[in-house]
Amino acid sequence: MAKELSHDEIRERDIRDMGPDLGSVYNALTNEITWLHAKWIQYRQLFACSPERIAILNETAGHFFRVIQDSLFEDVVLHLARLADSPKSLGRDNLCLQRLSSLVIDPHLAGELRRLIEAAISACEKLRIWRNRRLAHRDLSLALATSSDPLPGISRADVEAALAAVRAVVLRLESHYWNSETQYAQFVSSGGDANSLITFLQSGIQARKLQFQRLREGRSLPGDLEIEDPV
Repeated sequence: MAKELSHDEIRERDIRDMGPDLGSVYNALTNEITWLHAKWIQYRQLFACSPERIAILNETAGHFFRVIQDSLFEDVVLHLARLADSPKSLGRDNLCLQRLSSLVIDPHLAGELRRLIEAAISACEKLRIWRNRRLAHRDLSLALATSSDPLPGISRADVEAALAAVRAVVLRLESHYWNSETQYAQFVSSGGDANSLITFLQSGIQARKLQFQRLREGRSLPGDLEIEDPV
């Protein structure tokens, strides 16, 4: 069984095998892409799993989870839009996919990367419009509902397509240098994830139902009538 590398060891490997310029940018980008998928997986576990799961969220704290749903979705949209940005804006260099192809020496590989990056930018186009007009900035005509140029609709399918296109870029480099493929879409958290939260919520709902049943039947336990303040 191969030893799992630390973050520092992975960065050292990337720089050693790719060279300092490409290796550093690739490593920073893959860290971003890993975290991006970690957030999206939590979103899917909570809000894109089943109607039954949505019912659990609504029963326990519907307003709170609506805030979480919108915030997570918008954060992922912003994250993808950043990856599809130009290499430079407002006089500053950006960490983005377009940086990679210019750092690759092999002309054939560089050409492949350019095509994959163009596909990723295209897949992120609607997300970037949302970023520019709704999330990072607030288009006045949209806010006042006077715009003749409405925002395009975006869906979970659009996000999934953008994620797949972004993965294809870095996986091409990974295949070239190490003949391997990181399973970004199957990111596994080392701590509790949204599935763990759902398990506790289900337990809480069941416990509350049993509590109410005992109260109705006149066989309450100590603490059934107490209402605890949030800690």
